[in-house]
Amino acid sequence: MSKKISRIISNLPINEEGGGLGTLFIGLSVILLILMIFINIADYSLYTYKRNEVSKAMDYAVTAASQQIKAEHLEEMSKGFSDTSGKKLLEGVEINMSTASAAFNEIFYRNVSLSSISINNNLLLCSTTLTNGSLKYTIHANGSTFEQGEIKEPSELENIINTALSRLWPDSDKTGIYINGNPRTNMVEKGTYLFAVISDIEIKGLISKRKISLSSFAGAKLERGH
Repeated sequence: MSKKISRIISNLPINEEGGGLGTLFIGLSVILLILMIFINIADYSLYTYKRNEVSKAMDYAVTAASQQIKAEHLEEMSKGFSDTSGKKLLEGVEINMSTASAAFNEIFYRNVSLSSISINNNLLLCSTTLTNGSLKYTIHANGSTFEQGEIKEPSELENIINTALSRLWPDSDKTGIYINGNPRTNMVEKGTYLFAVISDIEIKGLISKRKISLSSFAGAKLERGH
């Protein structure tokens, strides 16, 4: 936009005294340029505000959903303790993906004030469970189980989830998720976790629309919460 205005200004008719019609158009062009700059700033500021609101709602939602432990595992946890550490034995504790999905949606929409936001067809959830030293995972999308499997290390989930995203939404202009790639961030250990990805969620600014993908994860608070 600024280049077009500059081109217009350079072609304006200006008389020898530097006044007249050319000066008028230059003044109007400068005002238009300033106006466009302020509109772009306002547009991006509104988009950033909405994106941050959605991101926070997602964090709240995945934290709540990660606590949806299967009832039979809660009973087992209350009975099993390590003789050496005195901590609860957490192996085999699974998240109920049906109730986790419902909890995620409920908490997410409760914390988002934007009526235009919809994640019903864009949400992927992945839970992990520690079993015999390995991690069993379940990917849930579009209201049902999409994939199940077993891996040795949490970092292997990165490729598994990114592949699932590509299969579920092949036309998505998304960015992949990263797991345990940066030791300065929260590291995923072997245990009960829930990962959430919202693919291609559309957020409107003042005059523009942008699509982004967001991800978050949380570990089940098994030591304290139950």
